[in-house]
Amino acid sequence: MTTLLAHITIKPGTEEQWEAIMHDMVTQTFATEEGVLRYEYWKGQEPNMYYCLLSFKDKWTFYNHQMSDHHEGHDFGAVLDSIKLEYVDPVAGAGGGLPQTSDPALPDDASEAMKTAQERFPLDIPVWWAVRK
Repeated sequence: MTTLLAHITIKPGTEEQWEAIMHDMVTQTFATEEGVLRYEYWKGQEPNMYYCLLSFKDKWTFYNHQMSDHHEGHDFGAVLDSIKLEYVDPVAGAGGGLPQTSDPALPDDASEAMKTAQERFPLDIPVWWAVRK
């Protein structure tokens, strides 16, 4: 399973455009993708700050999401100022029923899209998580 918290800052004055893109992304994701456990956007307290909680059954499902036509088809450069993807792991018994984040090896027969996604979005699982399972 793969769960992330995206920290997103958008360009001033693009709130309406950003929220329209996010509405379309969520609609398209749930209509066309399998294995999406959570995909939620939230406004932060700071101006132009948003968060996204994304959770997928595995990292391949996440990579397919990132490389999907509806994800690649938006002009994120027009609205995004910055984005930081933070991999997170649920606390046992307090993580909303989500399974642990894991990072299986890329198979030898992985597609070019999966190889590209692995390069762009490598999982970074801290060592200290292992002792907190």
